[in-house]
Amino acid sequence: MESKLLKNISQFLGALMTVVLVMTYTSCSDEDTTDTTGFALYYLGMTDIGPSMSGIISEPSYKGSVPSDFTITGITLNGESYTGNNFIINKETGAIEINSAKDTPVGLYKISISCMAGGSYHEYKDIVVVNMMKSVPDGIIVDPNEIQVEYSIVSDAKSTEELPTAQVKTDGNHVSITKYEIAKSEISSFFKISQTGEITIVRGSDIAPGIHTLSLKLTTGASSEDEGIFENALTVNITSKPLGLTYEQNEGLIEVESPEEPETTFTSETPTLKGSLENITYSIQSIEPSTDKIKIDPTTGVLSVDKHHGFEIGQKYVISVKVANQFAPDGILFEDIYTLNVVNRIVPVANFEYPAICEIYESSPFTVTPNEGLEGDAIIFSLKDDLNKQLSIDNNGVVTAKKGHNIPEGNYTVTVIASNTKNSKEASFNLKVKNNPNKFTYIRYGNNIGVDDATNANQFRITVDKAANANTILNKFIIDAPSTDITGNNVRWSIRNGRNCDKLEIDENGKITFKNAVWSVDKDGSPVNTSGFFFVTATVGEDKDSEFSLEVPVFIHYDLVISGVHVLYNPFVFHVNPKTISNSTYSVAPQITSNDSEFDVSKFTMDYRRSVNYTALSGSFTNGDSKTSSFLNPLWVKYVDESGVKGANTGSRHAMSYYANISGTNTLHYTLGYADPSNGLAFKLNPNKWVLNGEYPHGIVSFQMTINKENKDPQSGPGVFPLTIWFDPNF
Repeated sequence: MESKLLKNISQFLGALMTVVLVMTYTSCSDEDTTDTTGFALYYLGMTDIGPSMSGIISEPSYKGSVPSDFTITGITLNGESYTGNNFIINKETGAIEINSAKDTPVGLYKISISCMAGGSYHEYKDIVVVNMMKSVPDGIIVDPNEIQVEYSIVSDAKSTEELPTAQVKTDGNHVSITKYEIAKSEISSFFKISQTGEITIVRGSDIAPGIHTLSLKLTTGASSEDEGIFENALTVNITSKPLGLTYEQNEGLIEVESPEEPETTFTSETPTLKGSLENITYSIQSIEPSTDKIKIDPTTGVLSVDKHHGFEIGQKYVISVKVANQFAPDGILFEDIYTLNVVNRIVPVANFEYPAICEIYESSPFTVTPNEGLEGDAIIFSLKDDLNKQLSIDNNGVVTAKKGHNIPEGNYTVTVIASNTKNSKEASFNLKVKNNPNKFTYIRYGNNIGVDDATNANQFRITVDKAANANTILNKFIIDAPSTDITGNNVRWSIRNGRNCDKLEIDENGKITFKNAVWSVDKDGSPVNTSGFFFVTATVGEDKDSEFSLEVPVFIHYDLVISGVHVLYNPFVFHVNPKTISNSTYSVAPQITSNDSEFDVSKFTMDYRRSVNYTALSGSFTNGDSKTSSFLNPLWVKYVDESGVKGANTGSRHAMSYYANISGTNTLHYTLGYADPSNGLAFKLNPNKWVLNGEYPHGIVSFQMTINKENKDPQSGPGVFPLTIWFDPNF
């Protein structure tokens, strides 16, 4: 993949304009539809583009039936209707082409889209957002505007060799920069910029060798209205010797020449190379057994054999290739990289068929194998449509879907392409997804905090006013059986710990008891103030084909009085879609209560302190804290790099603290979020922070805050766990 990226970069540099992308998934529920299958559309959004820049917003992914007949139904610019022709949609795929000119108005464009899916009309308002930014004023440069560094130095986190830097500069007369950012792209995470404008490479980055360009977002005034884009501000050449060579199919076939086939030839695919492309040269180092009939294109690495080669049936040629470039002029040897087999005949693809129909229940797994009689040598199979990545295919043409897939009820035509060097064939089968009689959609335990049971289900607070009573109250706590829409028979309930909720028990009706629960305790063995969650699963059905399971999280707030105070967020689960976080994304404000008659709530302060933890519900991110989680740790590192706050690190409070970001220069906009004193301590989430390399979290974040009753920074105060954040991209 890396070498394919290098090819793209090479082509990219030849283009007249460069587009800097911020990848954000946007999902909408349709406003006008008669479809009841739960169809949803997801666009890979695009922001941070300047006038005269062009680009493509990729075709959307979707949930449900295959969409078609895409149309742009409306465009607004800064909230007003816009009728320009800068946006063109592909009616079949939904991809959107952006064509801007120097006079294209700057501002926030919102594009509304319609499509057909499952025989129904769907319309999505403002599903695509494009931020057309003005260019920065003249007088701003990057010095130097090109830097070069060896890949082995950049990628080695332990290297002590100095990395090159570049500095944003102005002419000093009429331009003053107040904020520096690197415009988001696939490589932006490998670089950082300080608040003095110094651009550096992140040591330990696995950035692909090749030539990369960075654009900058610069604010030259006191407000975001003065934010502009500095296109192609810096060129970075990551140099290396050839590091890897890959032929996707590392074996090939050539037919022996015969009276029936007197002239046969062979051509391999183009290999992919990891390494710098400057002065690239491919050569054959050796062939075993030796022959001069196999050639290599010195510029592409394509292997070939011309007619009249004289090869004999059964011969096998093993080829070693040497690759040289500017940084390894003597070349790097890749031994036994390709094998060419001589056969009597390459059998073309024939008799390629699947069973006519495959019937399954919703969410049930399936496997469909090609019919017996398939002929063909060295066949490559591919899916024409994978139903939004719900289907997969192996090297034998076997099509599968995993248990729990979300292909909706309906009929689908699944088409597979089988090809080799002789020909290609298509074969299809009908996939019929039937209503699952065991399927159900919800498990709701309600709550005990006085909020709506349906929209804020599965939240329970256990309040303790005296620590001495904690064990008794905790052990007697019970959560009654839930409401569900289960209609099937043979329901089995199970429970598992998520965090701080171990050894709970569940009966045959879903009732939960805490008699043997294990809690976090202090040095004296008493349960400590905490929050946690566990997972309940209901499984319905006796037949493995129609068996259906649903798992839901259930949240617990153990509210032990701290310093005579209770901090009560209702709801205490901040359920939020990370894709839609904006400057107005807040939790509810908490109720602050105390049994102390002298307590003055106006002097009460609270701030994030420690113990942040991420638990993944799905996705590639790993569990852990700000030092260990593959999600939280890069977010903390990014805050440290961008804010420049002294003393900030991956173990400090700064990335989610209010008080740590208001001393001196206000750096709150760099934080991931904070309890906002100006909004009653409602917890604010900052936009464009809770995303990493285009992937959004689907998981639960828990953390400790500390409190103070004297209107002071509560950094050293006692800790509470009053709020849990549930990031849910489908919410």
